Amino acid sequence: MERQRWAPRLSEQQRGSVMVMVALMLPVLLGIVALAVDVGRIMLVKDELRRAAEAGALAGANGLLSSGAIDWSGAALRVRNTVTQNAAAGAPLNDAGVESGYWNLATTGSGGSGFAPGTTQPTGGSWAPALRVTVARDGTANGQVNGGPISLFFAPLFGQTLQNVTATAVAMQSAPGGVQAGTMLPTAINKCMFDLFWDSATGTPKPVSPSSPYYNPNNPYELRIGSQNQYGACNSGQWTVFEGVDELRVIQLLSSGNELAMQVGDRTYINSSGVANNIYGSVVFPKTYLVPVVNSLAKGYQTIVAFAPFRVTNSVGGNTKAIFGQFVPLSDFPGGVLPGGSSFYGTPAPPALVR
Repeated sequence: MERQRWAPRLSEQQRGSVMVMVALMLPVLLGIVALAVDVGRIMLVKDELRRAAEAGALAGANGLLSSGAIDWSGAALRVRNTVTQNAAAGAPLNDAGVESGYWNLATTGSGGSGFAPGTTQPTGGSWAPALRVTVARDGTANGQVNGGPISLFFAPLFGQTLQNVTATAVAMQSAPGGVQAGTMLPTAINKCMFDLFWDSATGTPKPVSPSSPYYNPNNPYELRIGSQNQYGACNSGQWTVFEGVDELRVIQLLSSGNELAMQVGDRTYINSSGVANNIYGSVVFPKTYLVPVVNSLAKGYQTIVAFAPFRVTNSVGGNTKAIFGQFVPLSDFPGGVLPGGSSFYGTPAPPALVR
């Protein structure tokens, strides 16, 4: 005979208590649902605003170092033109708040702010021109233009109908602080040569005088990088092996470039073996490289003071023993430059987000 199972049954009083508890918990459960849905919406809109602010800041900062005088109004126009190509919460963005200022290159970590508003560079330290861009959906003027505060779905049940959402980004443009691995030609040039043929005010190669026999309106002056014993201190360069002293590695580095990322202020080892014809025959051209700029080409470790974009057009051994080419605008170099340098020689690094 099958044994009958016993199941507890709730009394009327107990069932009433459960219903009371459900009724008491229902507003809490609805509040959790409202919080989850509306917080998710707020975070989505904030991310849309952040991406618009970052895109605008990068577009505005690109070109801050392209000339001697900073065109702050032109930078602000680039910001707004870029921001208006975005939307947030389904509504097009029509404006952004733009602050001109300078970024302290010594700023590290995420704490504090390295941004100093104003169009006058602060004294002391190393600073790069920067823009702080704010894109909002709130009750401010710019926020209202962008559609005003966003509407919430469930929060109105608890008395909150609208929510302000704001995002801010800071981008700066500096001199190159370093270069990535694989981007440099293992030839260092004298700073005297760089200053002689590079216009730091415009960030472009100096044009050849029309009276010069080398004048070509379509190309910068073709330079000849070789031993200063042959070409003089201001028209010279020398092989370098970057991180070591092994002269046999020069040919290997001609194909691979620098093995590690390098910074302005790093030391590079200058060789004295530039007379070897087989080295000149291993240079790949035509090709654009970065070359380190140093104050002295004396054999031994020398400090890098800048990076020069240089397009190699020929390399000749024999009695000539020289690399031929032209300086080119940094925009012609396909990547590899890292921002953060404080010594500006007219070669701006790509704009970078710093906050």
